[in-house]
Formats: sequence, structure tokens, C-alpha cells
Amino acid sequence: MVEAVVALAVEKLGGLLIEEFGYAVRRTHVQSEVEWIERELIRINCFLKDADAKQKGDERVKTWVRDVRDVAYQVEDAIDTFIMIKSTGPRKRAGFIKRCVCCFSFLLNELALQHKLGKDIRGIKVKISDISASRITYGIENIGGGGEGSSYVSEKLRERRRSSPRMDDHDVIGFDEDINMLVARLLDQETPRRSTISIVGMGGLGKTTLAKKVYNCRSVKRRFDFCAWVYVSQDYRAGELLHEIGEKILRIEKGRLAMMNRQHLEERVSTVLRKKRYLIVLDDIWETEVWDDLKTLFPDVMNASRVLFTTRIRDVAIHADPRSATHELHFLNQAQSWELFLKKAFPMEDDSVTCPPELERLGTQIVAKCGGLPLAIVIIGGLLSRKEKTPSVWLRVLQSISWQLNNDSRQLMEILALSYNDLPYYLKPCFLYFGLFPEDLEIPVGKLVLLWIAEGFVQQRGEESMEDVAEDFLEELVDRSMIQVAEKRYNGKIKACRIHDLLRDLAMSEAKECKFLEILDSTNIDTSVTTRARRISVHSSLEEYMKLRHPNPHFRSMLHFSRCEESLRRDQWKSLFESLKLLRVLDLERVQTHALPKEIRELVHLRYLGLRRTGLQRLPSSIQNFCNLQTLDIRATKVSRLPIQLWNMPGLRHLYLEKTSIAGHPPVHVSVMHLQTLSTVSIYGNQWIPDLLGKLTNLRKLGIHGYFASQTEALSRCLVKLSNLQNLQLRGTELILEPTIKLLLNQPNIHKLHLSGPIEKLPDPQEIQPNLTKIILENSLLVQDIFVILGKLPNLQMLKLLINSFFGKEITCSASGFPKLHGLELSELVNLEEWRVDDGAMPSLRHLIIDHCDQLKKIPEGFQYLTALRELFLLNMPDEFEARIKGDDWYKIQHIPSIVMR
Repeated sequence: MVEAVVALAVEKLGGLLIEEFGYAVRRTHVQSEVEWIERELIRINCFLKDADAKQKGDERVKTWVRDVRDVAYQVEDAIDTFIMIKSTGPRKRAGFIKRCVCCFSFLLNELALQHKLGKDIRGIKVKISDISASRITYGIENIGGGGEGSSYVSEKLRERRRSSPRMDDHDVIGFDEDINMLVARLLDQETPRRSTISIVGMGGLGKTTLAKKVYNCRSVKRRFDFCAWVYVSQDYRAGELLHEIGEKILRIEKGRLAMMNRQHLEERVSTVLRKKRYLIVLDDIWETEVWDDLKTLFPDVMNASRVLFTTRIRDVAIHADPRSATHELHFLNQAQSWELFLKKAFPMEDDSVTCPPELERLGTQIVAKCGGLPLAIVIIGGLLSRKEKTPSVWLRVLQSISWQLNNDSRQLMEILALSYNDLPYYLKPCFLYFGLFPEDLEIPVGKLVLLWIAEGFVQQRGEESMEDVAEDFLEELVDRSMIQVAEKRYNGKIKACRIHDLLRDLAMSEAKECKFLEILDSTNIDTSVTTRARRISVHSSLEEYMKLRHPNPHFRSMLHFSRCEESLRRDQWKSLFESLKLLRVLDLERVQTHALPKEIRELVHLRYLGLRRTGLQRLPSSIQNFCNLQTLDIRATKVSRLPIQLWNMPGLRHLYLEKTSIAGHPPVHVSVMHLQTLSTVSIYGNQWIPDLLGKLTNLRKLGIHGYFASQTEALSRCLVKLSNLQNLQLRGTELILEPTIKLLLNQPNIHKLHLSGPIEKLPDPQEIQPNLTKIILENSLLVQDIFVILGKLPNLQMLKLLINSFFGKEITCSASGFPKLHGLELSELVNLEEWRVDDGAMPSLRHLIIDHCDQLKKIPEGFQYLTALRELFLLNMPDEFEARIKGDDWYKIQHIPSIVMR
């Protein structure tokens, strides 16, 4: 984590020298000292990767890492304060004499600023010199050499798991289906090639336990001539691992193995295995390089030999054998969790053990806290097995369960922390950021990505946008089993995510230790937030934060998550912003205010400003002071017009509005050239489309409210210029004429189209561009069969026909219709009576919603052909329709795994 902190400090130093105020700094004697600090921090960062991993077991290293982190924070504070004061210096005044006085005052202020910066930099330089010298003092000057071997934690886990897996744990719960599937794959005679089968999942899910059950299965032992179990570990060392494999396969003692060169040993192992049908288990693999180093040992002689992996990282599994599907472990359900808990909490009882009635409610709550993670249930169950079986004792355990899991048995957090320690430095702050969000919250990925970017965690990577890079970061955390997918979009991208409660506890613990964040909630509202933490998440109320005696001026982020609306007095707003002048992220959702207090204009470092559901009525013209602002979200507010000064904000990338219009005449020179999102902006009452829209060439998402036929030509000219536009939303009440709908459906770069309002007629399929992947129609009042036209689009994956989009009585899905459609929603189609689905239609359909279609008589006859369908939602449908579903029409849908009716 400290690597990321130092990297950010180095970036800020470079910006100070080169971009921000390079000229002002070079006129002083500060430049050489700033350059010295930059060079020294880069050198220190070379030591940090190894030091950060080893600080848990060495107090000297821990102290040194803490000193490095604190001085990096000090560098960041000094530079941000310098920029903030300079940016909010004396403003222009009217009148010649007053302007002269102002200019003289400004020069004095510049000298004072440079003097203060120089003083701060010299103090930082002294501290860095001490830190560099202390490496020798602490005896850690060669920490980066890697000669000390594995850390204490990793060594303990290595010894715990190194032995051959002979045990048979009779208390394993919920693995029966997994065991059967894996055994079948190991014994599969139709796959003669040597294949690699991988068990993937987060720490504590039971990957090793499952692998041991499969490994010890009698049918598996009979099938293979030779079986060996090898624990790999996070501290992978190729030489040691090769010797361990050689010892088990060649039956040669380690002393003799050490005398062989690597090539000779590899040839001996490969020669032996070439004559056998073998099963090799590689337990706990962390890197793709492990397989690259070892794969030559395991020859493929087409005799159905197998290699079985366990890993937390999906990419490792895929890299080893792209043709073999990964076997992903999932959390235990409620019944399985309870069964495992009973076996551990009451170990001396027989198989029919039950929980005493007076403990059952507390036991259920304790199990729920474990979130289906087997290792957590085993640990907490084992703890309770040693305690009195009384409600008061179990209640104390429930109230302190996080502490119990952390301290009563270090095994769980040690195992989970391995995943965190293995993260590359750029992912560590992204993971710790999840600690800011409330427990069990489904986190929208769109917002999370923008927050990461605003925090400075994401940098441009070649031609990719930062938003795309951030989504890759999230995918990597998911692939490493650190984050769970809560909901996916129609195109497979992650729409919402969540973090397991115990991993959230780990994130919060690690984050607080490195002063990354503070949480203010009902459990700590009486404490003073006096640390130098960089972020605060308010789960109670801002008023409680204001009661703290010493608000933290070092905060870079404040996120408000209270579910209740609250408001602050004028003096509270003033006090809040005066104490938070270095903020980069401010999310005030549900904090009520009619207007932003003028003190907010001092927050020149703001990158993200979230004002959803605040009741805001207007934005001040001083909004242009936010020259670094990237994201402004004023959805669900009462702001009806944007000040013209908004277009003078060069850093703005995402502007989320609520049918808001643009005040005044568009400027000749537009500063928001990086704008990617503009949604939803009103065009009523002005003519900004011809003058402004075509200049926003980086737009990826555009939402327009209102439509006038007279603007069709101007809209056409602008859309042609927006070569990056992928998502277009157009809402209005005026009829969209056929020439206009042809224009909208024929823009080759647009993949997603949302049209709300009456449409004269859809064009023929050949007049619609083939790249469309998502279409949403509502209030279209169409009577022609939409399915006949849209069903011929070759790449359409999602179709939503919402309220009054279709006024006809019958729709037809032909045999070749919708070849790639994954999701379909039919909602409030009040006239729809008949729906025909031919055999071969919608072969890829996986998700279907039918909602409030009151005249639809029955499920179509061809539904039994939709073999890919996995989810069917039948919502607010007539009683007669539901009766047929449960009776005569059941055969049509009985193959669908998930059917929801309500």
C-alpha cells in the first residue's frame, strides 16, 4: 500500500516542477530540493515492495514503512496546500488603483507562498535523510534482496499444508456436488490429453479441503498409477518446488537432489511420469509463472493424466489450460452453514445434533455474520464449542464476532490477508477503498470507477480511457476472488459489485493501520477523528462529524452514506468547508441544501462532487473555480438551468443532470473538451445543439430531453462529428418523424439507443446499422410488429419494450430472429394479446421479464425451445395467466432454472 502512497507523492512532485507552478518554483532556491526529494522517494520505493510484505513480522520494518508513508503524506499535503492557497489568492477588483493594490498584494503573497513551500520542503528533506539513514540503523538496508525467505505468516501456512493430504474430514459440508463433478472430470476417458482442472475461489472457501476429498477418493486412487500432492504457496521459489516434486516422484532424498542441476532433474522427473497415468495436485498457486516453470515436468502422452490446481486467481487457472473450464467454489447457503456450525459448536454430539432453543436465534445471527464462508464458520463454531452454552455467552460472541475472528484464531485473517499482500501496488488502494462503503451494500460500478479516478488511483494507459482502465482493475480484483459480482450488464460487464463482510473487515483493518480511511458510524460517534487519515465515510450524520472537537484537515475524501435526509445550518456548512480545503472527493447524497455555500469554491482540488437527492435548486457561477473537477452529479435535484461558466471547466469528464437546460448562449471556445458523459440535458428554450454539441467530440454517452423537428438537421450534423458516441438517449413528447428515426438508427458508432416518445414508423431492417447491441423503447405508440424488424439485427443483445412502446395486439419471433439476444423485457404493453415464438428464435436468450401485460393470454407455444433461458420474471400478470403457468403451460417453462412470479 505504501508503494501507492509514495508513487502519488512522486507524481505530485513531478507535476509541481513541470506543469503546475514550475516557473514560480524555478525562480526560488526550492527547485533543487524538490528534485532531490523526488529522486530519493523513487529510490526508497524500490525497497518498499519487500518491506511492505514483511512488516507484519518485524517491528523495525513496520516502523520504517510507517515513517516512509508519513513523509509521503507530508509531501502531498505541502504541495496541495501550496496549490490551494495560490489558486484562491487575491481576486481581481474593479478600478485602476484597486487593481494596482491587488497586483502588489498578489506579488507579496507569491513571495510568502514560496517561502512557506521552501520551509516545508526543507523540513521534508531532513526527514527523508533520516529515513534513508535509518535503513542502516534498523539493519534493514538489504531488505530488497529477498534473502530472508518467507514471512512468518506464510511459513506457518506452508507447514500447516505441506504434509500429504491423508486426512478425511467427516465434517465437510456442502461439497457433495462439487466432489462428484470433479471426480467425473478426473476420470473422464473421453479427454485423453493431459488436462489441468482448477478449483478457484477466495481464501477460506475450502479449495484445499475439496481437493483433498477428491484426491483421496478411492475411484481416483484406482484410476491413476501415480498421485502426488505439492503445496506451492505465495512465496514461490522454483528451485525448492522442483526439489519437492523430485523427492516425491523420484523417491530421492533432498541431499542428492541438491547435487543435480535443474535440467537433469527436470528430465528425470519427466521420464518417470511419461510411463505413468498420473495425478498431480498443485495446491495454492498464485502466479502464472509457476505453471510456466513446471509444465515441462508433466508430459502429455495422451493417457488421460491430470493436474489439479487450487488458486484464488482465475487468470492463473485459465493460463494453465484455456480449454478446461474452471471449477468455481461458492459460499455455503443458509442450511449448509447452519449444519456445519452445529457440527463444530457441538462436536461431541451425534449426527442428529440440534441447537438448544434458547440459543438458536443467537446462533443463526452468528452464522449469518460468517457470510457462508466455511473457514469462518469452523473457527467461530470451534470457539463456541469451548464456551458455556448460555445466551449471555453467545450474545457476547455475537457482539464481538469481528474481534473474535481476528484474535481468537489468527488463521482466518492470515489466510485472507495473503490475497491482499499478493495484490500489485496499484490494486491495493482500490481494494482498501471498499472499506468506505457500508456493510452488504451493492456498489454501482459506474460510481466506483469515477471515485477511483478522482482519488488518483488510475492513470492513463496508452490510448485507453481511465474509465476503461479502472474497469480492468475491478475485473482483476474479481478474478483474484477479492470482490464479488452482484449484477452484470447484458454485455457481460459488471454493473454492481459487493465485498464479503470478512474481506471488508480486512480492508478496514489494513486501511486504518495505514491511515487510509476512517469510518464514522453509530459505534464510534463519540470518538474524535484526530488521526491523519486521508478519507472519511460518514454512515451516521454530518452533524455528528461537526461535533468532533478536532475535524481532520488532511481528509482528501468525504462520502456520506446515511439513509436519512439531513440538513446543516449556514455556520455548519462554513465550518465544514473551511476544515476540508484539500478535498478531492465530496459526495453529499441526501444532505439537503437549496444552494451551495460560497465557501465550497475554496475546494480547488475537487475531482468528484456528488449532490444527488440534495434538493439543490441552483449552481453558482463560481462553479468554474473547480478547474480540476471531473465528475458533477446533480441528478434528483431541482436545478433547472446550468450556469454558462460550467463550460469553462477543462477537467470535466462526466456531467449527470436531471432534465437540466443550459443557460445563455454557448461560448465560442468550449473548455470541456474531455466531456464523456452529458445526460440528461434539456433542449427546451434554447438552440445549443448547432453551436455546442458538435464540439464535444469525446462524448461517449449523451442524453437529451426534448425534441423539435426543426433541429433534426442540426442534430444530424452533430452526431456525425461525435465519433466516440456509443450511448444515445432521446426523450420527448413530440412525434419523431420517419427521416429522424432513420438518422438515429443509422449512426454506426452508437451501440446503445434509448428512445422515449412517439415514433412515426420504424425503418426497414436494412436501413438500420448492424452495430446496435441495446435498444430501449417507451411511449413509442408503434402498431407495426417491432419484432419482425428488430429481430433481424445481427448483434442486438438487449431489447426493452417499456410502457406504451407497442400498441399492437400480436408480435412474432421468427425462426431466425434475434440471433444474439441475451435479455428481453416486455413491460406495460396494454394491448398485447398474442405472442408467437418459432422454433430457432432467440437461441441465446438468458433473461426475460414480462411485466403488467394485462391482455397477454398465455406463454407462447415455442417457449420450450428456449433452452438457453435461465431467468424468467412474471410480474403483475393477471390471475388467469398465472393459473395457466401453474397448470397447462407448465411444460413450456419447466426447463428454466429460475422462475419468479409476483
